[in-house]
Amino acid sequence: MARLRIRVELSRAGVGVPLGKLASVVEQTQKFLTMLAEDVHINGSRGEWLGFDFANESLNFTAEYSGSVTAAQVREFYAAFDGTTALRRATIAQFAGITASIGEDELIGFGLYGADDATDPGEWRCLSRRDAARIADEIKVLLKATGEQESLPSHLPAVTDAGAMLFRHTREEESTLEERLLRVERRVEQHTAEIHDLRSQSAAAEDSFRNLLSAVENFCDQAAQQIERVTPAALPPAAEPKPKRRWMLYALAALAGVALLFIVLRMWPARSAPVESPKAAAAATPPAVQPQPQPPPAPERKPMRIEIEASDPAWVALTDADGNSLLTRLIQPGDTRTIEVDHAAKLRTGNAGGLMVKLDGKPLGPLGPKGKIRVVEFSDGAFKVTSPE
Repeated sequence: MARLRIRVELSRAGVGVPLGKLASVVEQTQKFLTMLAEDVHINGSRGEWLGFDFANESLNFTAEYSGSVTAAQVREFYAAFDGTTALRRATIAQFAGITASIGEDELIGFGLYGADDATDPGEWRCLSRRDAARIADEIKVLLKATGEQESLPSHLPAVTDAGAMLFRHTREEESTLEERLLRVERRVEQHTAEIHDLRSQSAAAEDSFRNLLSAVENFCDQAAQQIERVTPAALPPAAEPKPKRRWMLYALAALAGVALLFIVLRMWPARSAPVESPKAAAAATPPAVQPQPQPPPAPERKPMRIEIEASDPAWVALTDADGNSLLTRLIQPGDTRTIEVDHAAKLRTGNAGGLMVKLDGKPLGPLGPKGKIRVVEFSDGAFKVTSPE
């Protein structure tokens, strides 16, 4: 089934709106949408216009028709804003009357959705006080040319697109800014992880260098002791080296140790661990640390399965624990939706009596009377029904 939606925004990114202006714009817009729906042969007795997705900036909301419509009717409804749909002159006059309470420098934006599953309008049409005056003048010209015959159909003069660029660019700038913030956050997380790894590698390199020095010292000591044991036994008694020659041997052993240390240090940047002789490695290896017992892993949580079925038209909005939207739409009788969430979620409905909800296959029971707002909070397999009224 097709969806008939239109986004209405007044002075986007503003701060607050006078209540009189808010009431006038909403009332006149509701009358215009009703009259335009009649002009495209939508039966108004089978549904009503509902408002949802309200923003915290100014007068920004989405209006959706709750009754059944066809895709052709939706296209004809949107085509009216381009002046290609035949309308009553009273409908066109009502469209111009929406601007009665706004200022000279304000714009009312009408967002047209390109597809049923679109989250944002694909095109914008804007209306200002100047556009309303131009529309009124054109109506007068048409009435004079046709001899005051109100019954003849007319077309809605194309609304200015100059203001539409304001709404479109604002939306794109917000999206670009959000993407840039996400990239900065990811870059900071990446740098934090790299700094942590660098600290770990520095500590490991320091320990390895300390072990290397200890291994070289042990090697030099063992080499000197080996020379002392081998040299007297290999020479005849008459040729026993003099003390001066013995000190020369010690100096050569020390020089060999320094050379070995120099070679290892030169090779250090290209190796992940120092090269040690088996004896030196055995002498430098610290005693093994007994592994500590690890706590048992926490039991894995199963996702909650939320099933929603409508017996009457009902608007629903389902969000997760972080406030992310999982489902926002008007569901018709017989429609069912099944959504799985990890830990927590919140369901809000504008017609508690027309909705049946199940949690993991178990019905929750009556949520409330028809036409009443109810909020259902889900958490770890449990639920709670509250009334915001």
